[in-house]
Amino acid sequence: MTYTLLWGDTHVHAEYSPCFKPEAIPDGFDGSPADCYRYARDVAAIDFAAVTDHTWSGMGGKTPIMLTDDQYGVILEANRAYQDPGRFVTFPAYEWNSPKDRTWGHHNALFCDDEPPLLPSGSAVSSLDEVWAAFDELPYGAMLIPHHLARDRTPYDWSTFNPRYEPIVEITSMWGNYEYKGNPHECDPNWSPSVPGSFLQDGLAQGHRVGVIGGSDNHTGHSGGHHFPFDPMIPGRPLNEILAGRGPQRRNALGAGLAGVYAEEFTREGIFAALHARRCFAATGHKIRLWTETNGLEMGADGGALPDEPRTIHVAVNGTAPIAHVTLVRNNVDVRRLIPRESATDLTVDLVDDDPLEKIVKVSPPVADGAGASLVYYYVRVVQADERTAWPSPVWFTVPA
Repeated sequence: MTYTLLWGDTHVHAEYSPCFKPEAIPDGFDGSPADCYRYARDVAAIDFAAVTDHTWSGMGGKTPIMLTDDQYGVILEANRAYQDPGRFVTFPAYEWNSPKDRTWGHHNALFCDDEPPLLPSGSAVSSLDEVWAAFDELPYGAMLIPHHLARDRTPYDWSTFNPRYEPIVEITSMWGNYEYKGNPHECDPNWSPSVPGSFLQDGLAQGHRVGVIGGSDNHTGHSGGHHFPFDPMIPGRPLNEILAGRGPQRRNALGAGLAGVYAEEFTREGIFAALHARRCFAATGHKIRLWTETNGLEMGADGGALPDEPRTIHVAVNGTAPIAHVTLVRNNVDVRRLIPRESATDLTVDLVDDDPLEKIVKVSPPVADGAGASLVYYYVRVVQADERTAWPSPVWFTVPA
C-alpha cells in the first residue's frame, strides 16, 4: 500500500474559546476560525487542521461559558471555506468539555462530515455513555481525542476508554509530554502538576490499544508545532533560561505537538481512516518524519500471535536535527537503545528483539487486555540532539496461551 505523509493539528483554538489570547494573534490575522485555518495552511504549512473551541468552560468556578449555535455556525462556515482536498483539509470539531473535568478529562470531538451537530456538553451530560450513544446515531465517523492526559486539573480516566470512539490520544502539546510519569518535559509542576495513572504508558499497561498524535492546544491563532508567539528553542540559549522566563504557566520547551498521518488519500475521509487505524505518530515542535514497521506491520497494527522468532522493528527517521538516540520500548520498558556513531539527521535502522518469551515475562511482563488475552507491544522513542521527540503508535502481539 502506498501512503502519503500528511501533517496536521487537530487542536486549534480560535476567538470563541474563553482562554483565547487576542494580544498574541499573529500579525495580519484576526483570531477568527477562518484565519486560524489560513494561518495553518499558509504559514505553518500543514496539511489538515481542526478548530476546537470549547463547548463549555467553567473558567475556574466562574459562570460557565457555552459555545453558541451562532459561533459554531461560523466555525462550520470556515471549515467549508477552507476545505480543499489535495491541498488542505479541515475537520469540523470542538473541544467537548463538562464540569466533570476531574473525572472525564478533556477531549476533542472530530467529525467526518460537513454539518455535525453541536452535542450536549457541560452540565447537560451526566454520563459519557450519553456521548457514545449520540455517536452511535451519526451516519458518519466521529471520535473523541483525549489530551493533556495527566494534567492535574483534567486527568484522563483510562477506565472510561472507548476503543471504538477513542482510537488515538494526544500525548504532546504546548503544555508538555504525557508518555510516562517523570519524562523530561511533562506538564509544569508549578501550576498544574502531572498525576500518576493517566499517562499514555498507564493506559497501555491496562491493555488498551491506542495510537498517538500531537496537537498544539494553542490559544493564540497559531498552529503547526514551533509556530508560537515565541519560539521556545532559541539556538544557544540554555534550557533553564527558557523555562525560567515562561511566566506562571510554563509551556513545553520543545514546542507544540504535531500529528503525522499516513493516509491513502489526501481527503477528510482518508485522514480520518488513517487516524482510526492508528497509522499515525506524534512529534514535538518540528516535522520529524518517522516510519516504523514491526515484523512488517505498520504502526498501530494488531500483529496476531507473538512470533517465536526475533521481532524486527524497522525505523526510518528524517529529522530536523541530529538524531541523539532511538529507544525501543516493549511493554513500557526500554529494552534497546541505539546511539548513532555519527551525527546525522537521517537514520534507517533495524532494532531486533530476540528475547525469548521466558525473558520477556521477567523483564517486561505481558499485560492483560481485559478480554482474556495477554499482550506484548512495541513502539520507539526518537530523540534529537535538540531534545525534540517523535513517537509512533504501538504494534501489539498476543501472547500464546
